[in-house]
Amino acid sequence: MQSWEDTLKELRVEYIRESRDKLEDVERLLARLSTAVTDDGALQALLRRFHGFAGSGATYGFPQVSTLGLEGERVCRESLESGGASTAALARWMGLRDELKAQFSAIQGQVAAAGRPRDEGLREPRKPDILVVDDDPSIAQMLLKLLSQEGMEGRAAATRTEALDEIERRVPDGLIVDIGLPDGSGYELVERVRSLPNGDVPAILILSVRTGFLDKVEAVHCGADGYFEKSVDWDAMVRRLQHLLERGKSEAARILSVEDDPSQAAYIKAILQSAGYEVTICDDPGTLENVLAATRPDLVLMDIFLPGISGFDLVRYLRQDEKYAALPVISLSTEGQLEAQIKSARAGADDHLTKPVAPGLLLSTVAARIERARFLKGLLNRDGLTRLLTHTAFLERARGTVQRSERAPLSAAWVMLDLDRFKAVNDTHGHPTGDRVIGAMAALLRRRLRQSDTIGRYGGEEFAVILDGLEEADALRLVNLLLDEFSKEEHTAPDGSRFRVTFSAGVAMLRPPMSLEGWRQAADNALYEAKAAGRSRVLAAHA
Repeated sequence: MQSWEDTLKELRVEYIRESRDKLEDVERLLARLSTAVTDDGALQALLRRFHGFAGSGATYGFPQVSTLGLEGERVCRESLESGGASTAALARWMGLRDELKAQFSAIQGQVAAAGRPRDEGLREPRKPDILVVDDDPSIAQMLLKLLSQEGMEGRAAATRTEALDEIERRVPDGLIVDIGLPDGSGYELVERVRSLPNGDVPAILILSVRTGFLDKVEAVHCGADGYFEKSVDWDAMVRRLQHLLERGKSEAARILSVEDDPSQAAYIKAILQSAGYEVTICDDPGTLENVLAATRPDLVLMDIFLPGISGFDLVRYLRQDEKYAALPVISLSTEGQLEAQIKSARAGADDHLTKPVAPGLLLSTVAARIERARFLKGLLNRDGLTRLLTHTAFLERARGTVQRSERAPLSAAWVMLDLDRFKAVNDTHGHPTGDRVIGAMAALLRRRLRQSDTIGRYGGEEFAVILDGLEEADALRLVNLLLDEFSKEEHTAPDGSRFRVTFSAGVAMLRPPMSLEGWRQAADNALYEAKAAGRSRVLAAHA
């Protein structure tokens, strides 16, 4: 309930902010009607604007706005029926405009006076909503438990009909669907979901006892994102599901097109930008190294015929630098396709397209290569036990935060956490039990922190977190809440006994001109002070 209330508050603030533009639009329309009372287009537009106020005001808790909107809408309809705007109608609209301005002015004052909600930065993030469709209660319950451990919210349906009812109630972020359902096929359910408005958004995985190649092909054909055989490798399935969920939240991919022909460059840029990609054109191969460093592309489109150098040579150059060893590269040329493909493959390109390339083929090839690269990068950047960022991947994200702070002020906290007396856990209960404790800590961090926060396993029983957009007091409060929750969690030893574990943490705010190493060291020092002060506590670094 708290999460919904916070979301509504944010929507109300956005609604109030947008009201200024809407009222300015009303002003412009009234000016038009003052000089052309029979302007049917202006009347229709004014009707739509008042209709919007009528329908939205009460929704966001402003019933008087709805009342004024309804009155304006009524006068508009009467004017359309009579063939134009009368002097009385214009006067009435102007009065309504003034009253709406007064309403929103008062509302904005109330919001400003209320200030920032106390726990604005600490609200619990919305968990991904996953629908499990399986008529085997034991599998459904096991999946729901697994999803909960991974910080997701699970629902269950035993039949195709129940699943459709759940989807109608709320479209989930993801589905795990068994093929054999009592009242139909899982394939049919997936096809039905994909046919809905925005049905392409949910991540969908198929589960089945069938192992045939044609079954897997059918899963792809119906629109599923993955196919897993029962008995399932649950870790692999969760990794795939997390990747698919994160895919929809990824920032726009950056594409670098190395192309010296302005018309070709403009064509490629227009197509790719229409699909939401960020596109940079490099028309001088001599500047490629600098452009690569500045843009950090997710994919390179390499024209083969360039002034002074072959695109094949540039691909070879990229592959010799370990920074770009895994960077997807697609070559383009007007050469005979087979010969160019062979040359591209030898140079190290991932794919080859022949000019002129159709927009659909260009987009599908780019999307497939970026998707695969991100999936592989996700596997490489994730710790095997916890599925959190590795030490190296975490530091790379932290470096990006420091670089952003150099361009514009921001508030970010580095939190270093270390499980207390963890060696005793391993020595007393064994390393497998210790691994489960580490996994429980990772699951808590995933469950309680936001998508915008960066979470990594720094090494052994040590974790690191970057909290974006929080002040020091809020960061300390949040980490103390995590400590309180984790310290109450019971772990099971091999002999069935129960035990608890705590952690110590240090919090350091990013204070320019701090370097990455300075920021890390400040958090590390605060952590060791917390350990020295008796453990099971959270301390802030000295300013």
